[in-house]
Amino acid sequence: MNKIFKFCCYAAATMLVAGCDKSEQEYNPEIQFSKTGDITLVASIENCVTKASLVNTGEARWKREDAISVICADGTAVTFALDGTGETRRAFFKGTIPTGKEIGSYALYPLSTTLSANTINVELPQEVTPSSTGNCSAMVAEIGDSYEIIFKQLMSYLTLQIDNVSSEAVKIELMADKRLSGTFSALLPGVLETGIVTQNGSGGIVVALPENKESTVTLSLAVPVGEYGSLIAVEYDAKGKSIGEVECLTAPITAGLAGMRSISATLPKYAPQLPIEGTVLVAGIYWALGNLQHVVGSTDEGFQTDWRIAPEQWEYVNCENARASGTAVTFSATSYTQYDHFNWGGILSPYDNAASSSAVAPVGTDISGKMYTSQDCSIPTTDFAQAKFGDIAYWASKGKFRMPTTAELQKLLDEASRQYGSYKLAEGKEITGFLFTDPEDGELPVRSDVEQAFTAADIAKGLFLPKGGRRYNTQALTVNVQGTQGTYWASESMTQTGATQPCYGTVFHILSAGITFPYWNAAFDAKAGFMIRPVYIEEK
Repeated sequence: MNKIFKFCCYAAATMLVAGCDKSEQEYNPEIQFSKTGDITLVASIENCVTKASLVNTGEARWKREDAISVICADGTAVTFALDGTGETRRAFFKGTIPTGKEIGSYALYPLSTTLSANTINVELPQEVTPSSTGNCSAMVAEIGDSYEIIFKQLMSYLTLQIDNVSSEAVKIELMADKRLSGTFSALLPGVLETGIVTQNGSGGIVVALPENKESTVTLSLAVPVGEYGSLIAVEYDAKGKSIGEVECLTAPITAGLAGMRSISATLPKYAPQLPIEGTVLVAGIYWALGNLQHVVGSTDEGFQTDWRIAPEQWEYVNCENARASGTAVTFSATSYTQYDHFNWGGILSPYDNAASSSAVAPVGTDISGKMYTSQDCSIPTTDFAQAKFGDIAYWASKGKFRMPTTAELQKLLDEASRQYGSYKLAEGKEITGFLFTDPEDGELPVRSDVEQAFTAADIAKGLFLPKGGRRYNTQALTVNVQGTQGTYWASESMTQTGATQPCYGTVFHILSAGITFPYWNAAFDAKAGFMIRPVYIEEK
């Protein structure tokens, strides 16, 4: 069964229908209208215009605890409380206009709606909570020479049905291309014709969900009048992490004054991220527990012959030279049996600096999880035996891992905490690099470039990227600056503003302390040799 929530106060409203409940008293009481002293007003609620089918037949009714603000002629406000049990569209409100003052021209609802001179201010809250009943949003009534007043709607109303809400969700945030919350102002009497109109800027609504919610939630919302091109619903779990979002509008809509409209949307099915053997989950991404390596004789299950993921996150080829500042390590062509620095997009000869050994793809080409037979990456292939260019991590792991994208590395930088530090090996060597971890629940990422000593347990909690050096494109078999710098490829062909040639996106450039992102150097083309930390390919 679908569960329907109606939210009270300014940011939400019970849907209204035309007509009155015939059980209401329809007599005209003997009331003597006066402009000062003890006054009784009989207030009715204007009906909305139905523009779509409704999910319920609830009417806009006064509640027992309701009160209105009656504006005196001098601009001060007096609270009139409902006299009775409520549950009617027409109710008695009583109050006292102080001696020396007279009743003015307007009454406002709710009490938080204020009037300054002829400017009305409406406060739409950012957070709302579920309620079994609901009231109208902002309304204004004109006061003349009669005790009978009619409150007119200043808002538009939406019934939003959201399907597939996760059982893990504790709140839903609604964000539009216009403000939905905050202070809105308008001039009287013009606002009676235009309503409270939309404004540009940020300001969404957060809806807290009860524990016993169903998978379909229906929200009745009051929104400013105007055009909306987007309305996004995002669900969050108890840790404050987004677990799904959906665009609720299939086309722009017009929210009319005192109008109602029904909208439905379906969130994507949420599948909690669980631990996967051989990976570490940081920033919502499954990272391999080591850099990609070619080591003759390695036997990693499911990999191409002589290919593997490094046994440790901190390990890189020739890491015994750690802390040897600026050390260049040169290998002979005949003994080059292990390496972890690759050219960009090369599969057939991934460590060769020959012009034909790397991909030369147009700017914007993303090779993550892809293989090609052509150097310009225009002819794709799924045959591992025929692949010559593309994602070396995907090829080497036979489709289990892939190169990280620029967006994923940016997500890591944006969402993860990072700490610079060193890990001491048993023989006394120290491996330096950055450790990325998810921040504590509800906390913002913390980043420090001050070196800290890591233990094996520290590294096991996150993603550690060692400073394993880099190979220049002019030196095929020489790896430089091991222990002091580290460079990691992204999968997208990129270029620096004003450059004539692609730079192939060296996203992470780890210096003595700090990360340059993105790192651009026109001297390093696709033939340069950088490391790769693969990303696990999740099963669909």
